Amino acid sequence: MTVGGRAHGDDAQFGALLGKFPAKNCVKVTETLLGLYEETKLPAEDFNSFVARTGTERLKEILEPLRQVPSFEKDPSFYEDFGHEHEHFAVRKGIKGECAGSTVAETIPTIDAASEWLAQAEALIYHKEYEHAVIAAYEAAAAAARVPLYERLVDPFTVDEALWEFENLFVLSGQTQGAWEGVSSKFATLKEDGLETQTDVLKTPGEVRAQAILDEARSFVSYCAQEMFLKAGAAA
Repeated sequence: MTVGGRAHGDDAQFGALLGKFPAKNCVKVTETLLGLYEETKLPAEDFNSFVARTGTERLKEILEPLRQVPSFEKDPSFYEDFGHEHEHFAVRKGIKGECAGSTVAETIPTIDAASEWLAQAEALIYHKEYEHAVIAAYEAAAAAARVPLYERLVDPFTVDEALWEFENLFVLSGQTQGAWEGVSSKFATLKEDGLETQTDVLKTPGEVRAQAILDEARSFVSYCAQEMFLKAGAAA
């Protein structure tokens, strides 16, 4: 909390820092400051002038008790959020909170979505659109990774993050029992190779590179679709 700041034309000043206070005490801090102002202010004295006259050290001393956080045993109510007495906090799947913008229903990740990306990649290869096929296969892998991640209440922002988070939560923890080690870097390399502009006739043809990432993505989607793995992700 800072007090005494002002901005009047060319006359500007940062507020003086009084310290950090628990959000639970914000009302008491405000009431204490305003109460002290009402009791001790001089005639026609505004709040900033009162702060300057009283001094921040004196204000800190008065507010010091409100900086303390009691133990749960001493005051359990201090650890309860403000709100209705019958309102209980709970994590709700498929809902983004206000920190993500407006509270709206979210599309739940499914293996079907990953399968659709696989079908699109296969069709693109058939039509010789290899670079687009590479991207579609990469999207398929990420879409599959989102399914078990969702069961852990993890919602990656990007395609890359989906594969990184899968590796962090499931592979590195040993839950995949050694399968898919380095999965994020593996798909990143396959995508990079598939999108590389071919100027050397000795390099692998685009169709082969697109098929390589598609095959890998198909295997990964099948792995993520395993019922036992999905149940393990939800229970972890």
